Amino acid sequence: MRTEFYLDLGVNINFLKDSFPELEFNIYKAKINENSFFSVITCCIENEEILDRFWERINNLIGAEYLPTMNDFSSWNMYLALLSPNKIGSYLKYTIENDTFFVRKIIFDNQIEHLKNDHIAKLLNDHILGDDIQVDTHPNQVVLSEPKYSLVTLNLLNAKIPLGGTKSEKDMRNAWLDNAILEVNSHEI
Repeated sequence: MRTEFYLDLGVNINFLKDSFPELEFNIYKAKINENSFFSVITCCIENEEILDRFWERINNLIGAEYLPTMNDFSSWNMYLALLSPNKIGSYLKYTIENDTFFVRKIIFDNQIEHLKNDHIAKLLNDHILGDDIQVDTHPNQVVLSEPKYSLVTLNLLNAKIPLGGTKSEKDMRNAWLDNAILEVNSHEI
């Protein structure tokens, strides 16, 4: 299954829409596996002045209201995409994109006057998932064989170990690790 971003209308982001009624917000997701996903909250902002005035408050509100609802792995894959039909100055763009507090931030400016949701999804697929990267093969290219994993590594890759941060999930991971250590120790000479 190929991972792609899609507009998720089932997620409640009214905390943003109510706090900033003059701005347009949406959320896009790309499923990684059963329990984890990439999330991108998009915000359409008309110009640099409005962006400069609101971006920190938007970021803080996402950190306070949305991030606590996510599992540990997915919270590390959270983005805020700020979309503007106008050019954003280099200094402000650099300041925002290099601020990684709460979420990663991306600014798409000066190119998105009338983007529809499917165009935004493609933009996110290209920028975050690398869909626009083309890999060329060359005649002299060496083909690498599949890596050979140990039995413990194969068991780990096939295990359905939860990635969350709750006590029960940590206990499940610790129990699996204890069993793996016992198994390895029993096979040593």
